[in-house]
Amino acid sequence: MIQVRELLKMPLFQNFKLIAGENGLDQQLSNVVILEYESVNNSYHVFNPGDFILTSLFFAVNDPDSIVPALRNVINRQIAGIAIKTVFFDDIPMEIKQYAYEKQIPIFTFKDVYMEDLILCVNNFLKLKQHFLVNENNIDKLVNTIGSPEFIQNIVKEINPLFFPNVTVAYVTPKDEKSNIEFTSYFYELFYKNYTSAISTHYSYIKYQSGMFIIYTAPDSAQTEASVFTNLLHSIKLNSQLFYIGISEQMNSYSDFHIAIKMSISANQFAQMNHLNISYYKDIGIYKWIAPLANECTLKNDYKNLIHKIKEYDTNFKSNLWDTLIVFIQNNGEYSKTAQELYQHPNTIRYRIKKIQEITNLNEDLYMQLYICVKLYLLSLNSNL
Repeated sequence: MIQVRELLKMPLFQNFKLIAGENGLDQQLSNVVILEYESVNNSYHVFNPGDFILTSLFFAVNDPDSIVPALRNVINRQIAGIAIKTVFFDDIPMEIKQYAYEKQIPIFTFKDVYMEDLILCVNNFLKLKQHFLVNENNIDKLVNTIGSPEFIQNIVKEINPLFFPNVTVAYVTPKDEKSNIEFTSYFYELFYKNYTSAISTHYSYIKYQSGMFIIYTAPDSAQTEASVFTNLLHSIKLNSQLFYIGISEQMNSYSDFHIAIKMSISANQFAQMNHLNISYYKDIGIYKWIAPLANECTLKNDYKNLIHKIKEYDTNFKSNLWDTLIVFIQNNGEYSKTAQELYQHPNTIRYRIKKIQEITNLNEDLYMQLYICVKLYLLSLNSNL
């Protein structure tokens, strides 16, 4: 099932006008049907919960008073919404608008679109939604499950049986709310237009969490990651300025697909933290090792508790320990550089770091522990997972 609001992100629905029931856009839709003659025969039992109804109100051309009882009856069937093609009527009675609001059923008007095209579009989208929900589950298995090479290869082939063994993966996430709106609209349009070809080729688009994987495979390993994705991003008209894109190294075996996926996630987290449009896994240095740990539950609890102690001290005593620590880490633990940047005496910085040590009870390898803790914390803040 899909939410009614998701329909509005698809091209055929973008000119729909919401005229009532604006509080019902989260209604779950499972089918699209047409209402034309059922009201004449009182056959409202043919409508089911989750139906999204299309109608021109043709049945009411000679009897406008029949609109209210007809729409009341279908609304009472717990439908998902109603869309009225403005062929015969430009509006509906206020009584129905109020009733739609009470029942949280959205009502739209539209024109210049064939109902048959809308039905085909929604039915395809429902299939698509099921398709990428299955693939999102498959990605979860690859990311979170330790399996045999045979298990991994079976999951890979389930995602796309035409994948080649040489794989490069990009993980794409929106930069902000504006980008997120465009991303969601773009993603659904991409699927709607390219679904048939996308599942019959060597690459796939998979929605995952708040982003999208682009999984590109090739019969050989001659092309570089950069050239592959420069061409692919250009071909699907993705504006890289609006997104964070993390790109894996190329892996050369079906059993290593999960590694490429994890690489792209780590590269994406690095891109977010450093505000980069595109980040390649091969260039992220120590974050190759740190990024995969940022969302490990036990470790996450530890470093967040430690950071909380520092920030709580700052709140209670109006101090600047956390800000000092960030600059201290950025300057590789050099007291003089940190002091210069913060316009403080080096002894003040030493005092603050000593206070952090007392608060956190860290002893041996103080800088190393603080470095890892801060980096993990910052990565977690910039993670969409």
